Amino acid sequence: MAQQDACTLLDQDHKEAEQMFQSYRSERDDSRKLALTERLCNALRVHIQIENEIFYPAFQQATRDNKLVDESRHEHDEALSMIDTLERAGRPDDATMQKLEAAIKDHVEDERTKMFPEARASQSMDLVGLAQQLQARKSELMAGHPA
Repeated sequence: MAQQDACTLLDQDHKEAEQMFQSYRSERDDSRKLALTERLCNALRVHIQIENEIFYPAFQQATRDNKLVDESRHEHDEALSMIDTLERAGRPDDATMQKLEAAIKDHVEDERTKMFPEARASQSMDLVGLAQQLQARKSELMAGHPA
């Protein structure tokens, strides 16, 4: 089996988030919605952290594309603000969840169509090595956020 690259690993997180948003939308039980909210918020926090700590600095160094990284970090800040709102609510907050889903969908599209192709075209990014770093850090962070 070929080793996966960093873009594929990050996109797997994106797909898992999309599935959690879909589960949330179809759920009618408030306690299950709250559990999904907690799982989704934890997963997004970890994903954002590994991108900010590992992927974006490597991308920025390899491509010198500061604009794309700055835009992505700004989108992360907006998402974290909505995550904070959801975590403080103590009850299902469908309106904020809908806004978060739209923001994440837009962010994922930007990464898939702009950042990941640029990363894969870069001659100086070790995407397999980055995937290993991302996975190790993700495992470490997830240990602190049991699902």
